[in-house]
Amino acid sequence: MLCSANSIKFSSYNFGFALIRETHSMHLLKKQQYTARLKMATLLCCVLTSCQGVDAQRGLFNFERISLDENFPGGYGVELADIDGDSLLDVVALSINPAQFVWYKNPGWEKYSISTVTAANIDAAPNDIDGDGDVDLVLASGFSLGNSTAGGLMHWLENPGNPTQSQQWQMHSIGQVPTTHRVKWGDINGDGIDELLSLPIIGVGASAPDYSVNVSLRAYQIPQDPKKGSWPSVVLDQSLQMSHGLSIADWNDDGRDDILTASFYGVHLIQLASRGQAVAKQYLAMGNQEKERPAIGSSEIGIGMVDIASSNIVDRRFLATIEPWHGNEVVVYTAGNNRNALWNREVIGDDLSSGHALQIVDLDNDGNDEIVAGGRSEPFQLSIFYFDENEQKWQRSVLDAGGIAVSGLAIGDINADGFKDIIGIGSSSQNVVYYRNPGN
Repeated sequence: MLCSANSIKFSSYNFGFALIRETHSMHLLKKQQYTARLKMATLLCCVLTSCQGVDAQRGLFNFERISLDENFPGGYGVELADIDGDSLLDVVALSINPAQFVWYKNPGWEKYSISTVTAANIDAAPNDIDGDGDVDLVLASGFSLGNSTAGGLMHWLENPGNPTQSQQWQMHSIGQVPTTHRVKWGDINGDGIDELLSLPIIGVGASAPDYSVNVSLRAYQIPQDPKKGSWPSVVLDQSLQMSHGLSIADWNDDGRDDILTASFYGVHLIQLASRGQAVAKQYLAMGNQEKERPAIGSSEIGIGMVDIASSNIVDRRFLATIEPWHGNEVVVYTAGNNRNALWNREVIGDDLSSGHALQIVDLDNDGNDEIVAGGRSEPFQLSIFYFDENEQKWQRSVLDAGGIAVSGLAIGDINADGFKDIIGIGSSSQNVVYYRNPGN
């Protein structure tokens, strides 16, 4: 399906869009020696605490739970970035009401303000916007699901260079689209420079319970002078409704980032073309359509790699979602033999309460990705799902039971030990938590 983009042209960008080219890798990894070592380890260690353990077939880990903040009401989003330039990932956290936008310095986790003049903060995205070598932050604020005709402010906040001293970063306007809910960076035209992707959750004028107005997915170019210049933008798609999830990945290994969305209509892949003003769009999964609006579709979306020995699986890639919107299910999608068919759907968990956060990451460095997912309503639960190669099915281990009403997750190697760690932010639990991965 080809959809016209609007007529805005980026002066130094070739914003063409090519047809989707899927590349399938059929190489299943051989791990007999690793599995043998694992079985020996399993004999030695057979019990993990439900709050802090990951009992994975490919390794046995005890995540250490480190509380960074127990007084962060309204917590919503969390990101990782080296804010102070010391080569360590710091934690950026934001909340809606009361509005906070702060960062925690690694490794002591002192808390510093970024801005106190915004309201209803909803999402952030780090990048060196002005090219001075330090990390700046895009902030989406002024969010209200109940007001789809106002708000939706986007600013970038300029890193002062001494962020432990200057705690009111200078703000520069990017644009305004009501209910802007997700902002992410991606090099979608492959020129080596990231574009800013913005996605409102509902269309202008939409209201509960149907929210039956299409949203506008946009890409913004950083202007030559980002402090004073306007940010040229192009509308990439206007066909989705209640689009809650946004993920960026190079789908076909062509050097350009592609876009995955989760909406009332399920999961779509959106790509730029090599020539012409058009977008290539592919329907991958319909999500959960069993109920009435707004409890339909997909809510979060991620992509990962795993070895699944099945005759009808033709790709190591899988998609993971939370379904329906703010739903209870963790769902895995895999591609079948028919490239034009919707992907195969498998529910691997169905007891989330207001599912609101999902990340995909290889926690044990074995080449297979795990799914980290949780909900923000009671009973609070944050879990890790892993593919058991012996049983050939997805298994689950609880990472945190009752300790965090997870609204957002971030993944990164916090302590630079070669293993990815997990950061969670809780809404009603009012906390920011670091789950340290000690490795094998």
